[in-house]
Amino acid sequence: ASQPTVVRAEAAPQVVEKSSLEKKYEEAKAKADTAKKDYETAKKKAAEAQKKYEDDQKRTEEKGALEEETSRKVNDATLEVQNAYVEYGEANKKKGKDREKKLADAQKKIDEAQEKLTKAKNEFQSVRAMVVPEPEQLAETKKKAEEAKAEEAVAKEKSDKAAKEVEVAKKRVEAEEAELDKKVAELQNKVADLEKEIADAEKTVADLEKEVAKLEKDVEDFKNSNGEQAEQYLAAAEKDLVAKKAELAEAKIKAATKKAELEPELEKAEAELENLLSTLDPEGKTQDELDKEAAEAELNKKVEALQNQVAELEEELSKLEDNLKDAETNNVEDYIKEGLEEAIATKKAELEKTQKELDAALNELGPDGDEEETPAPAPQPEKPAPAPAPKPEQPAPAPKPEKTDDQQAEEDYARRSEEEYNRLPQQQPPKAEKPAPAPKPEQPVPAPK
Repeated sequence: ASQPTVVRAEAAPQVVEKSSLEKKYEEAKAKADTAKKDYETAKKKAAEAQKKYEDDQKRTEEKGALEEETSRKVNDATLEVQNAYVEYGEANKKKGKDREKKLADAQKKIDEAQEKLTKAKNEFQSVRAMVVPEPEQLAETKKKAEEAKAEEAVAKEKSDKAAKEVEVAKKRVEAEEAELDKKVAELQNKVADLEKEIADAEKTVADLEKEVAKLEKDVEDFKNSNGEQAEQYLAAAEKDLVAKKAELAEAKIKAATKKAELEPELEKAEAELENLLSTLDPEGKTQDELDKEAAEAELNKKVEALQNQVAELEEELSKLEDNLKDAETNNVEDYIKEGLEEAIATKKAELEKTQKELDAALNELGPDGDEEETPAPAPQPEKPAPAPAPKPEQPAPAPKPEKTDDQQAEEDYARRSEEEYNRLPQQQPPKAEKPAPAPKPEQPVPAPK
């Protein structure tokens, strides 16, 4: 088969109507995108619900531990007060010079123990005042976390199913593309074969026309020639001319007939090819290539948004750190500094998380989007070919005797028509008789010995 016809890119339409399979694929992608977003939302909601439950559980457990600790402190302080009173009673029973001193020491212990007890009771009341979820509320929070987790599982199942449907739809589109490419190749080959068949017939006519023109010139040359064998050459050339004209006439009829037969088929094949090409992407890209471009564009958009977010967080963190420095310099109250430190820690965690997301997105994007193409090396100048060694001069040939015009014309015709006349031996002109050999000079009679 001949080479397929090359279709220029500008000949293809810029707006291509999508096939039904391509439309279904786009619908499946849109559905999958929605399902994926729903899953991400459900996943985030489940994580938040679980975190709330864990935070509430932690606060409840911490309050219980603090209550236990402060209650133990109250009990210990109460026991110390009781012991101090016992010691005071024993000191009061004693008599002697040091009685007053022992009573004063015992009273001091009572006061210290009372102060310690009051502090322990205040701490206990502060812990008691801490607001934590009631057991019923905690159970409700746990239930919501479990429900959110179940919703996440359902959303994931839907997302996975939609993603599989996208893959199925994409494979159908790719199969359709492969079938279209196959049909395009077949039609291109068919068009090329038909064009070649018509062109070959037209070339045969053109070649025969050249041969007829050459024979007509030969006939005219022999008519104007005065050579001895010009008449014989003329008769043979005229006979060949008649045969060649008949062959040309037959070739023209065949070419016209072939063209009339093949042109409608060629036009039909070209129309089918043009119609088929109108359904393809103008740039000749496959669905997979289009999907990759769309995904890369979406990823670039995500990277840009994350870069802006990182820059904003860095600016906010810098302001918070400056505020903390000012607070430390101006000796502001501790609770203000503690609030700033907590805000800085939160902002740093958010920045670290966003930076990790950005790094992952950049890693997924790869270096192709940032690296410049390596320029092609400059072409090396061609080395000049070495000059050939000079050949030894040949001696000039001896001058040949000049030929008459008739002799020259006869030789030219014989040279041009050698192949044709070789296959027609009966038309070959008679060969010239060889001249008799020149008589050798007589040998002198040998002298008598």
